[in-house]
Amino acid sequence: MSNQEDEYIVGIDGCRSGWIAIVFQQGKWDFALRRDLAGFDQLHGGAQSILIDMPIGLIDQGEAGRACDRQARKHLSPYRHSSIFTPPCRKALYSHIEQASAVNFEYTGKKLSKQTINIIPKIREVDEFLLKLPTSRRLLFEEAHPELIFYGLNNKQPLLQSKKTKKGIQDRLTLLAEHFPKLKKLFHHILDKSMRKQVLPDDIVDAMSLAVAAVLKRRSPGNWQQFPVPTVYDSKGLPMQLGYYGSSY
Repeated sequence: MSNQEDEYIVGIDGCRSGWIAIVFQQGKWDFALRRDLAGFDQLHGGAQSILIDMPIGLIDQGEAGRACDRQARKHLSPYRHSSIFTPPCRKALYSHIEQASAVNFEYTGKKLSKQTINIIPKIREVDEFLLKLPTSRRLLFEEAHPELIFYGLNNKQPLLQSKKTKKGIQDRLTLLAEHFPKLKKLFHHILDKSMRKQVLPDDIVDAMSLAVAAVLKRRSPGNWQQFPVPTVYDSKGLPMQLGYYGSSY
């Protein structure tokens, strides 16, 4: 059990202008928009836990892909499993983006989806950022997926509505507000203070889910579910693991 007065938690998600962070510090919620991850590290270098919605740890080759992605899809089937994109292998990540899919096919036998290709620059940014950090700092960053988090908060049931719909946004806000009612007000505050060319409503709720999950994990670590167990690491020593908060009630 953590000392709630000392909590300093960050959830980070990609958005149109770069990245959005939801910050929970000493019982108060806030947000920040930054062009790159280095800007967050300067702001929130003292955070105790940081969850980010972007692949951490990549395979070098092989058709099986990451075990954490396969298991996440099983949990989210049949409604939200398609939200788990297959990340590129490491060689494809650092190829020219127009050749990335062909390179990935060469090493894994699988081409990349358009959605994956679109986020390759952000995956690369995360990879480069983490590999430059000292190990002690690197360990504070954990990969998480919002739909998996909402699955856990929804009594381990995938949500029916897409996050791109108004009903989907409302369903997600309701789940988050069950734990932290002030998040609904923060959501509307962020919408008022930002432009849609910077951040979309679903980016906000995704980042909120990461921060909420990180807080709940810190407060009740026994309810944090992870897969695979034991942790699988890539060739650079980065973990390939996903987790979610699955309450016991």
